[in-house]
Amino acid sequence: MPDVTRELREVLPEVRQVPKVYGKCVLQLDPDDVDILRVRRNVTAAKRTSGRERLDLLRAALAEWQGPPLTGPEWDGYDLDAERNLLDNEWLSTTVDFLHALQDCKEDPEFDRELRKALDHWPGAPDLVALKAMTLINMGRPSEAVQFVQDCIRDHGDDCGQLEELMNELIPPGSTRLEPVVPNQLPGQHVDLHCRGPLEQELDDRLLGANERSSAVVVLHGMAGVGKSQLARSWARSRSAHFAGGTLYAELRGFGPKEAARPQEVLEQFLVELGVSSPVRTLDGMISTFRTATAGRNLLVVLDNARDADQVRPLLPGIGCTALVTSRMRLDGLVVHEGAVQCLVEPFDENTACDVLARLARLHADGNPLVADIARLTGGLALALAIVAATIRTRPENAGVLRRIRDGLREQRTRLDTLKLAGDENLDMRAVLSYSYDHLSADAKTLLCLIAHHPGPTIGSAAISAIAEPDARTRIGELSALHLLEEPEFERFRIHDLIRTFALEQVDTLDSQARDRTSQRLLSHLLQNAWTCDQVLVPGRRLPVGISADLPVVQVATIDQATRWFEQEQATISRAVDHAVEIGDDHHTWLLPTAFATYLWHRNHYHEAERILEHAGKAVERLREVGGASAVPTAADEAFVYRLLAGSRRGMRSPKARGAQVRALQLSRDAGDRYGMAYGHIGLAVLRGEENDFAGALSEYRLALEAFRELGERLGEADALSGLAMMLIDLGRLIEADEHVTAALALYDQVLDVNARANAMVILGRVHAEEGNLGRAAAVFDMAVAEYRKLDRANREAPTQVRLAGVLFADHRAVEGQAALERARDLYSALADKKGLAEVEDLTTTWGHAPAAGAAPTTNAPGRGSAEAEREKTRPAERN
Repeated sequence: MPDVTRELREVLPEVRQVPKVYGKCVLQLDPDDVDILRVRRNVTAAKRTSGRERLDLLRAALAEWQGPPLTGPEWDGYDLDAERNLLDNEWLSTTVDFLHALQDCKEDPEFDRELRKALDHWPGAPDLVALKAMTLINMGRPSEAVQFVQDCIRDHGDDCGQLEELMNELIPPGSTRLEPVVPNQLPGQHVDLHCRGPLEQELDDRLLGANERSSAVVVLHGMAGVGKSQLARSWARSRSAHFAGGTLYAELRGFGPKEAARPQEVLEQFLVELGVSSPVRTLDGMISTFRTATAGRNLLVVLDNARDADQVRPLLPGIGCTALVTSRMRLDGLVVHEGAVQCLVEPFDENTACDVLARLARLHADGNPLVADIARLTGGLALALAIVAATIRTRPENAGVLRRIRDGLREQRTRLDTLKLAGDENLDMRAVLSYSYDHLSADAKTLLCLIAHHPGPTIGSAAISAIAEPDARTRIGELSALHLLEEPEFERFRIHDLIRTFALEQVDTLDSQARDRTSQRLLSHLLQNAWTCDQVLVPGRRLPVGISADLPVVQVATIDQATRWFEQEQATISRAVDHAVEIGDDHHTWLLPTAFATYLWHRNHYHEAERILEHAGKAVERLREVGGASAVPTAADEAFVYRLLAGSRRGMRSPKARGAQVRALQLSRDAGDRYGMAYGHIGLAVLRGEENDFAGALSEYRLALEAFRELGERLGEADALSGLAMMLIDLGRLIEADEHVTAALALYDQVLDVNARANAMVILGRVHAEEGNLGRAAAVFDMAVAEYRKLDRANREAPTQVRLAGVLFADHRAVEGQAALERARDLYSALADKKGLAEVEDLTTTWGHAPAAGAAPTTNAPGRGSAEAEREKTRPAERN
């Protein structure tokens, strides 16, 4: 006995031994020092209370359990199985009480979490199984509750018969127990493109996180043939392991040659697949049975090619399941009422389309221009690419086939014929597009055909208003809902090239007279708006453009607003000129380029300006010869076109500039147009100056100045004074140059021509630099830079930054000079101006590091290079 006592004292030093009582050794413990006693105390106290207090006591009791009782090396060698079972049952009982308390306090997330943990530890415990079954029933999932109990009996047995009693409670007498069915209805996937990574990731985020208390619905929407069904099937197949309850699939035939599937018809098939028989054969009864049968099963339902939300809604599964819907419609009703998430499926970009085509057709796309052309001409539509690929694979000679397909796609009349495989309407691009078109109202069909005649890649709402009825917004909504019209930016719309081709074929919707009327109104709308904005860019310009009261005209008050309008419509106007040429509309072929040229100059797009102005020159010649329905141009109008053409060629540094300028001057003389002659002299003066004929240039500018003063044209007078000042600088007559440019600036201030004023400020800065007044020159150049930046005129700001850098370096302000050069380098890079970039590098080399204080600059004059370079940086007025 002494040895036992000694061992006890060593193991439990805090325990007090009481002398023998009837031959036994009694140990006295503090109840707070024994975990099981603390557990029992909290459990007993919990039975006498309720609510949060009860929950907190039971949570404290469970916190004492750190794992199975009486386990560990210190208990080895002792026969404690009976004690372990007693304590484990006590632990289970406490856990069940805790779970009930969580339910009473409506702590559902914690209840779900703790019940799962408990079932992991005691998987067949009747009390826990009953809790789980009743929870499923309360969630409207009785069939799953029955299945859960059946699984527990099968996997863990039922020695006491308690689970069988539970089964009898769950299943009424005479009912049949059904074996679980795991459907897998996805159709065979022939091709997996693996090119929708971002969309697949979004589907993962939206659909793989559903649990037994939640559900998710995603709508993949987009235009016909974009690849919605392929994406849905591919994603569902690759993620099938995430859906233990299986996958149900239905082709709803919302758009196609057959009648749309009825929800009741689809539900019947779904219930058969699930092994469930609906006790009520009405639609509402089948909906209830389907949702009950699917609730909590972690099932994926794929509803392909849906017509509308009403068709989809009855087919959505019960809670705890996921639905993936594809449709040409956005199905906004599902978003509002069912909380669905919309994911737009867009056409592939050109690079991805090339890769897809190469993979489908088993081609080597690298460096093959035919593959790139075909991918571009299909507009990135997955179906179009698949049709082309199938065509290629069935032909023995790839090169010839590619060329024939490319040529067929290039021509509008053969484009849709090329995207067709015989014998299958679903592989006929024209038929597939017609299924969307057929869903439109008559007014929406008309509007689509009208928009298809718009020449640009996008069309603004104002242009739509110019050709449509007053309720166009409703029809736009109808077209947008079916993805026949997209809105890439607010109030600007885009039509896919294949939809445009289809719409242009609908001659029954729009007759030839309506098409001609639409073209005329669109061209007139563009012309009136371009002219309105051009007048803001170049005040005082004269064009014979009439303003029609029934066409919407943009309201612009600033250069920034005018420039922004041109930016949006740039591609449209260029295409509109080509369209006017194609249909023989010489009136708009003449006037649109003349109203557009100045903006193109501001953006350094001199080649495009020359291209469309050459069309304008030919059109104005024809109009003068044969006349036309609209105003007949005069020789002065033709001279104006050639002055603009000469200015474009000067910007290109083309030797053809002189010929255009000489012709313009001769036309003005023939017309007796002194205003045009004066600007003709200015144009010749610029050319003579570039040829270093300073005396000749000076003479031309003086002729222009004299004419403008006689005409009382202050803007023209200012332009001539600026040009004279520029030539006088080159001749070294700085005092006269200062006088002339100062007078020009005063006139520009009166007429508020910001661009011309900025040009004159550059000339004044040159005067100061030549005089050696570097500080004043830098200040004036800096003001000119600020004006050009406001105007967003990178092609003028860049050379002015170079000039500013020169005087700053010469003035020993190296840090500021380097900053100006860096800005110039960035601007020239954005303009892709190699000559400008070379000039920046030359200056960087010339100045090297900042010159030391007192060091003389290495150029012959501060801020000045050759006379030709100086004139290149200071272009003449653009009024012409």
